[in-house]
Amino acid sequence: MSSMNLKLSTVAVTVFTALNANAALYQIVEVAPEGIGADEYNTSYGVAIQPGDNGQPLGCFDNAASCQSSDYALAGETRVTVDGVSYREEAPFALDNGFFYIQDWDDFKNYCYRELLYSTCDSWADEHYAPWEREMNGDTTSNALAFVEGGSYNNKFNNVINSLTEGREPVGNQSTSKDRRNDAVAPVLPTESGSNWKQSRAWVAFEANGDTYVAGSVARELSNNEGEHHTSRAALWNIDTVVELDWNNKNSNGTERPEVNNRLAQGSLRDVAVVDGKVYAVGYNSHSYDDNFMNATVFQVDEADVLDSTQWSSRIINETYSKNGSNEYVYSNSVAESINNNLVAVGSSKRPGSRPQNGAAGNRLFYVPDVTSPTATYFTGGIFFDGAGGTVGAINNYNEFVGMLDAEDNRENRGKPRRKRAFINPISANGTDAARSAIFNNQAWFLDTLTNGDTNGQNVSSHNNQFRIFAASDINDAGVISATATKCEGGYDTVAHNSYCGGGSTQEKTVAVKLIPIAGASYANGDIVTRSIDEEPVERKGGSLGWLGLAVLGLIRFRKK
Repeated sequence: MSSMNLKLSTVAVTVFTALNANAALYQIVEVAPEGIGADEYNTSYGVAIQPGDNGQPLGCFDNAASCQSSDYALAGETRVTVDGVSYREEAPFALDNGFFYIQDWDDFKNYCYRELLYSTCDSWADEHYAPWEREMNGDTTSNALAFVEGGSYNNKFNNVINSLTEGREPVGNQSTSKDRRNDAVAPVLPTESGSNWKQSRAWVAFEANGDTYVAGSVARELSNNEGEHHTSRAALWNIDTVVELDWNNKNSNGTERPEVNNRLAQGSLRDVAVVDGKVYAVGYNSHSYDDNFMNATVFQVDEADVLDSTQWSSRIINETYSKNGSNEYVYSNSVAESINNNLVAVGSSKRPGSRPQNGAAGNRLFYVPDVTSPTATYFTGGIFFDGAGGTVGAINNYNEFVGMLDAEDNRENRGKPRRKRAFINPISANGTDAARSAIFNNQAWFLDTLTNGDTNGQNVSSHNNQFRIFAASDINDAGVISATATKCEGGYDTVAHNSYCGGGSTQEKTVAVKLIPIAGASYANGDIVTRSIDEEPVERKGGSLGWLGLAVLGLIRFRKK
């Protein structure tokens, strides 16, 4: 990707001369992995931000704010190579609850061919099957190490962080061996006495009834025609008790089916809100007695009954079902990833490869205005063009939603992966603060645009122009964002979205970053200037999918709060 010989176009040079005329909403701060040697990783990713509100009406954008980089810790992860199979998802590739696509190289290629649709599936399979094969052969060389800025993390074999507590405690999972691939990491761990769990995952910690709980999943071994794998249940626990929630696949007699047509039932809690004496959780659950599809779900219980599994209810979010009312296959899976105290949730539904939209079969992003009556509203308009695919990061209590989205509309179907970029979207829903939303002119933006130039005497343009932000994973109530960017040391050739680094001959790096709002910056003050797009006069050499493309597409589905 970065070793190709390219030349700057006249358009690119013209854009470069306009660098200092632009403005910005955020200062980009790179966060280097702490406690991890430079020879232990190739790439680093920002995956969570410490929760918090600075007490100002506009968060760190407030004129009275003086937010510093050290105020809110970032959690990050490193990689030597891509994940073979995700370390954080309950099912491979977040959809394969039959474990059909992970048996050999051909299965990886078939997954790419059927669900991603790329013309580069041979190289995709090469990159992803190699680390999976090493892991299955017992190689315990760490590929994924985690870190917490200003804190500590006890790394083992492979490690992921899904969220941070207010006290900077990591919540996630790690593997200690080939046979213990996922053990929860959290302030409170699930009690395993008398259980036969094979795996546990932690997604978020929360407070209820004056106690600390953790939400996630636990899994047991179960076999199908593909061998011995696992079936997981949405679960939560405190220091004494583990609560496992039913799947939503019971028949009229109340009987569950852990395995249907080789599909193993799965469930997961991804985020929790405690509001007015009730606990609301979002995630996904297997539904339908006939197929065990994994669909976005809202779980609910009175706070006083949080440890009584019989009192929990669950509802599939309307418009996210795998099959519609006409029994047509619409989505291969769906999941609600994040919820806030306004009871607004965000999630995604994966288009099946058999039903691409405008040449791609990506994830459609949605929000639920009120989880007490859960119906998905899919984002459209502006940067959410028809057929755009994306990845959910998180939503804060100001209804500010961050994630990753296609930034170009080329056909992925028998073509190449689309360029990805991070975004922020101030959703208009219950609890939206008009003044906060006005900072963004009440519309969604790519974060690259919001980091473009200088504001209020802060000379950030040359510094920020070293980065292009392709994934935003988390946002707190102060407005600070954890993200991942490509970095061109010293600055990209122009300020354009797709600028080259050193004419295309300089190696870029993938780095963890956080975005700090600049006090007083806003759309009304002229601090948002959209980045241009450079023309490409010379075709890039080589037709295979590059390292960065593979890393972005194969690493993780973000979710934080």
